[in-house]
Amino acid sequence: MKMLLPAIMLLLAGLSGCASEPVALHYYALVPPVSSSDEVVQRGDKPALVIERVELAEYLLQSGMIIQSGDNRLLVSRSNLWAESLQLALPKALVRALQGQSDDYSYYLKTVDWVPRTDYRLRLRIDSLQATDQGEVVAAGRYQLISELGSHPQVVADFNFHRDLDADGYEEAVEKMQALLAEIAKAIVTSADALASQDPPP
Repeated sequence: MKMLLPAIMLLLAGLSGCASEPVALHYYALVPPVSSSDEVVQRGDKPALVIERVELAEYLLQSGMIIQSGDNRLLVSRSNLWAESLQLALPKALVRALQGQSDDYSYYLKTVDWVPRTDYRLRLRIDSLQATDQGEVVAAGRYQLISELGSHPQVVADFNFHRDLDADGYEEAVEKMQALLAEIAKAIVTSADALASQDPPP
């Protein structure tokens, strides 16, 4: 069931509230906090897939959550905010999504991890990651995956994924964004498997 436009406009009430009235702030995490039930990932001696760079469209660097209205209008909430900037949160969320898709590789963030070696290098660009007034969440962009083995084959792929919103609210939108990151991760793993099939045996 797609979320209707009137419900979306209610979500955007924080955009037009009276400046003299106190505004309740709501924070959302793209990466859920680590809990005691989370398993520790054993990287071991697996091919290392290193996330070298994640680029975000400029408008995604804002702290307010965004809803796209029509083709060209972006509405930024003043009261519904990211708990951590997408620039920091999205790479970590991608690592979790990749781990959820396949344990055939060890995943590293070049910016924060100690990387013992590099077998595959990943560069990701996110052009869109927001809810829309059509009752869906979109994620679009491009990734480049480069093998460091053999003749250095690579894959460059565009993606444009959509998920319908099943309920109103920003929390539902965040859950759909996490599902879309899982789809992006699945595509990346599929590309890695394709490159691995071309790589010479060790």
